[in-house]
Amino acid sequence: MQVRHGTPDARLLAEIAIAGGFTSYEGGGISYNIPYAKEHSLEKTIYDWQYCDRLIGIYEEAGVRINREPFGPLTGTLVPPCISHAVAVIEALLAAAQGVKHLTVGYGQCGNIIQDVAAIKSLKSLTERYLKDNGFTDVVVTTVLHQWMGGFPQDEAKAFGVISWGAAAAALSGATKVIVKTPHEAMGVPTKEANALGLKATRQVVSMLSDQKLLNIAEVEAEVRVIEEEVKAIMDATLEIGQGDLAQGAVRAFAAGLIDVPFAPSKFNAGKLLPARDMTGAVRILDCGRLPFSEELKTFHRTKLEERGKAERRPVSFQMVVDDIYAIGKGNLVGHPR
Repeated sequence: MQVRHGTPDARLLAEIAIAGGFTSYEGGGISYNIPYAKEHSLEKTIYDWQYCDRLIGIYEEAGVRINREPFGPLTGTLVPPCISHAVAVIEALLAAAQGVKHLTVGYGQCGNIIQDVAAIKSLKSLTERYLKDNGFTDVVVTTVLHQWMGGFPQDEAKAFGVISWGAAAAALSGATKVIVKTPHEAMGVPTKEANALGLKATRQVVSMLSDQKLLNIAEVEAEVRVIEEEVKAIMDATLEIGQGDLAQGAVRAFAAGLIDVPFAPSKFNAGKLLPARDMTGAVRILDCGRLPFSEELKTFHRTKLEERGKAERRPVSFQMVVDDIYAIGKGNLVGHPR
């Protein structure tokens, strides 16, 4: 039984919820700050969430198993996997340092099935690798895929199509858990009936695909390598600027733009990174801002977007970003011009 909320300072809620019998607690000092708030400093929210994680660590030491789940999708719209992965790894390490033993790391569906499968596969392996490398060898890691978190079609039949595609991504990637949307996603607070319909549609697709996976095909492996290289670059820079202190590194990395969440309201986020889709719908980076990427990685993203620009006979520009934000709500994945 999990608490899902959205609170930058979740200390009192954590105390009450866990004392009341909840067995899982969502959020983190980065993931429940940067996408949700404007004025909250990372120094304060990371410190407050260290309190929450230490509280759960005390329960663990007493023999009570409590799951922690950093919020994976962040702003939920065209977030490159490397960004959400880096935040997930940082929050996992910060939680483990306080005694958390059971972590569920998350990712928000982007829409390209190859990229989504690669994202879930790399998220688990990267989190486990960084935990092990930092001496946390007894932490259990599971994964959660969030169905599309961006704009939804208002038409219910089209919304079910988006929900089903998210269910397929979860099943084919081997995600442990899937967060389900409803056909009322574009129209306000869903009814209990709409929630049930979203769950039923998801269960149908997951059941049909239960014996199928896409984890080890060549295209997925290639995408995994790209994500791993990007995450390593971000993590190396974060640890360097923090002089080995991950909490300080995270604060300084955001201030320097080394970690940058697209479309976030926080004034502590650089807001320089701009994502856009390539021809296949995979999320690439149009403007890397101050991300600590090699020229090779920057060229990779630029080439992917130039291929789209050539096919669409238009320059690679901010208009692609705008078109892609609205595309799924209009019935497409890529915001091709009409």
